[in-house]
Amino acid sequence: MMKKLILYCIAGLVGIALPSETASAQPGTTTIARWKDNKQGAFSLRFDDSMWSHHDNAVPSLARRGLTGTFFINPGVERYGYGIQTWESLAGRTGMELCPHTMNHMGASDFEEAEYEIGTSFRIVWELNPPRKSPLYPFHIGGGTTWPSGFREAVLSHYPAASYEQESVRYSGPDDRNALIRFARKAMDEGMWHVILTHGTGPHLEYLGFEDAHFEALLDYLASVKDKLWIGNIGDVYKYIAARKTAQASTMENSDSVIRIALTSDADPMLYDFPLTLITEVPTAWRYCHVAQGTRQGIYPVNSGLVKYEALPGLGDIVLKSSAMDTTPPSAPTVRDGSGGDVAFSPHTHRVSANWDESVDAESGISRYWYKIGTTPGGSEVLDWIDNGLQRAFSTSRTNLSLIRGRTYFVTVKAVNGVGLSSESTSDGFTVMSTPDYRAFQEDFDNGYLSQWHEKRTKTGFMMGMLHISDEAARKGRYGLRCHLPEGSAGQLFIARDEVTRFDDVFTRFYFKLHRDFVLPEDGAALQILELRNAAGEFVAGVHLGHIKGLGLHIYATATDDNGYRTAIPGVSKNYPEGWVPVAVDQWHRVDLRTDAHDGKGGAEFWLNGERKGCITNKVTGRMRVSRLMLGALNIPVAGMAGDLYFDNITVSDSLLE
Repeated sequence: MMKKLILYCIAGLVGIALPSETASAQPGTTTIARWKDNKQGAFSLRFDDSMWSHHDNAVPSLARRGLTGTFFINPGVERYGYGIQTWESLAGRTGMELCPHTMNHMGASDFEEAEYEIGTSFRIVWELNPPRKSPLYPFHIGGGTTWPSGFREAVLSHYPAASYEQESVRYSGPDDRNALIRFARKAMDEGMWHVILTHGTGPHLEYLGFEDAHFEALLDYLASVKDKLWIGNIGDVYKYIAARKTAQASTMENSDSVIRIALTSDADPMLYDFPLTLITEVPTAWRYCHVAQGTRQGIYPVNSGLVKYEALPGLGDIVLKSSAMDTTPPSAPTVRDGSGGDVAFSPHTHRVSANWDESVDAESGISRYWYKIGTTPGGSEVLDWIDNGLQRAFSTSRTNLSLIRGRTYFVTVKAVNGVGLSSESTSDGFTVMSTPDYRAFQEDFDNGYLSQWHEKRTKTGFMMGMLHISDEAARKGRYGLRCHLPEGSAGQLFIARDEVTRFDDVFTRFYFKLHRDFVLPEDGAALQILELRNAAGEFVAGVHLGHIKGLGLHIYATATDDNGYRTAIPGVSKNYPEGWVPVAVDQWHRVDLRTDAHDGKGGAEFWLNGERKGCITNKVTGRMRVSRLMLGALNIPVAGMAGDLYFDNITVSDSLLE
């Protein structure tokens, strides 16, 4: 018996299920696997700085292989805004882990700034996770940054940061596929936790990354061994290790019909909320085992008298019973739009709320709820599935929701039971209310005059550049605005409207077309075609055209922060051409530019032809309320710039328009 006991303990340490000797152990005997699902080792992929290529390449590549990764994000930078749909929707849906990495990756000069950089990044990550999830997360301040002396005690100590480095082995080898694969294999061979760090990834990685073919080879290898090697998120693996170190499983009751296990650990269950994998001996007659711990339930197969399942220390006794497999989905929830009784209308253009009745599943219980939001019943045009834990309500503004007045939206909720079966239902929809003055300004030029504009600079030099109403510039109706730039023009051509809106949250829309003869020199200064200023005449935001050699004509927006610095949207670099937004000549394009001056936080977003191309939040345009609108050729600085631009259908509103 002593020999069997020793073998059993060794098996628990290395995470290998026992052979026939274990089958003769006493029912109720339980071991705690070293790694999740009793795998041979653990491996984590870490990605820093919410890079553009993470949105375009890393997350899709991982999800395609059924892998997950840990992404340290900077929610205040333009790179985050470029991939906001990934960070605030796709990442959670595909199991990726988001961790705070400060807001702007710039360090801090004092404690107030440190609190903003650290605390706000933690709060954003918390809000993107299911309700009641542990606030404990891995955290890094960012390389190359400086911080005030004592900030760790004064600021960081208020936020639960997981110090995981001492538990893991970090890769320090060459950029070589064979070396990377050997590092992963060694995690299995030695039963260890190995971590690889990269920044950019893919065919156009930005910096500090592995060559694409090498990294893809590693991912292919990991996909081939994921049944043996735990490819886990850093926070999950760290929590598992911390809870497992002092965990103990004790048999409290043992009979042919019921086994009761007590699972304890010194780790705080409110912080260390990732379940441990347990393996329990059960009567040989059992084929499936129903496992219940508090509100957690599941049904697991029994193999050779052993059942492998998940449980959390400190959440009450674990009760095991013989069971049949649950083959029926839970009841479908009844969904109500709004935070209380069902509403047909909502005044909110940036927030959606819903609640629903509890779903029921007598066999395996409810494991979680998911929701999505669409413009069609059951659709996900606004937000795809979001994990809502066990909460039966939500109120969200994630991904900077921009709802359209007069449009109807639908919320769909999915209930999932303890074996993964699901049922879903959809609300009857709510319509975002329209108000008489939600359009503050409109101009289609069809009256043939510029009477709505307070300033008009319509010529440059002697009969050179000209800005005038023309029938050839019409997108719809009779007329549009033609901006004619003969080669050699200089200065500015524009029309301006003062006090254009009283809104804090402003959506400016216009249409433009470049005539086929339009020329913008390569790698020269950009041509600004729209500018928004505040009442003091300070720059708030603008729209620009550029021409990069090899990339062609492109468009982008800029917005200013509280210090007067301008940020490009999308803020991509020449080293990452995927992010440039191309424009074609002889074709009408629709531009939407949002500038938000709410609560000193602010934000800006940029759409082309109805597709959002980038955004930035926090500390941008926060105190910069739009007052003045300018349209035309606001700078003509480059020799060789020439041709015609057409403008039409300008609208300033408090919401995105159809």
